[in-house]
Amino acid sequence: MKLRPLSRRTTLATAVVCSALVGGGVAYAATAEPAIKTFTPRSADQVTNIDVLRQQIRNYYGDPLGTGTFAPDGNYAKEAASVAKAGQRWLDGRHHEDSDRSRDRDREHGHGHGSTGRKAIVLDVDDTTLTTWNYEIASNWAYNPTTNAEYVNGQKFPATPGMVAMVDRAAKEGYAIFFLTGRPSSQEAATLGNLTSDGVGVDAGYPAPTTLPNGEDGLFTKPDVSAYPDYLQKACAADPGGKCTTIHYKSATRAHIESLGYDIVANFGDQYSDLKGGYADRTFKVPNPNYYLP
Repeated sequence: MKLRPLSRRTTLATAVVCSALVGGGVAYAATAEPAIKTFTPRSADQVTNIDVLRQQIRNYYGDPLGTGTFAPDGNYAKEAASVAKAGQRWLDGRHHEDSDRSRDRDREHGHGHGSTGRKAIVLDVDDTTLTTWNYEIASNWAYNPTTNAEYVNGQKFPATPGMVAMVDRAAKEGYAIFFLTGRPSSQEAATLGNLTSDGVGVDAGYPAPTTLPNGEDGLFTKPDVSAYPDYLQKACAADPGGKCTTIHYKSATRAHIESLGYDIVANFGDQYSDLKGGYADRTFKVPNPNYYLP
């Protein structure tokens, strides 16, 4: 989900500044507006002090001293694991429903046909399947593409609580597994290594992504605009410079996956922009109070 420097994210401090610019709107309506839409506080008491908010977030992650390691029994880990469990219940239910329908068809027609199309799940990477808390602490919530790339290429991010078990179970139930991230294509190999097991840095232990029928691997990273496939060129033609917004990039990629014969039963992401745009039977929002991606 990490995007290129100009569009990657709104940091914690910027988010608070943006909130002060939007509400009245009079002075800014004729020019560019901030991505985050909220109210304009009338007094400082209506704004959470940034240092206090940072401490609240540390406490939420079970890391009050800011070591960069979240607590496995902290509130973040519990909430993330609860989302994974909800996803697992949904996938289990769909798996059993499809199995029952298949048996009914077999009895009716007297042969062993399975269902057409293959069930799939789509998962974002940063703060959905891999948790970037260590980088947030190291950077004091200030994204820098150079230092962030050190963490990405060093494969330093641990698995998000509960997600590996959920994805493993889905794979065993026959779901195709796809990862869809806004990280650039230059980071694909490191991303795959961190997600799976290559002996470098952290091996999160997810199953390998599913290879599509046309030969594409199932880890979708964001190409440079000059290398967009046809489906992104078409979906993002009206975006500034033809460069996909997060919503257009991710929804168009999901549409592409479904065009190859898959039914995306569940889509997991930590940003609402990961989840908007359709092409998924159900969406699951993983908690992330650290940054906002429109």
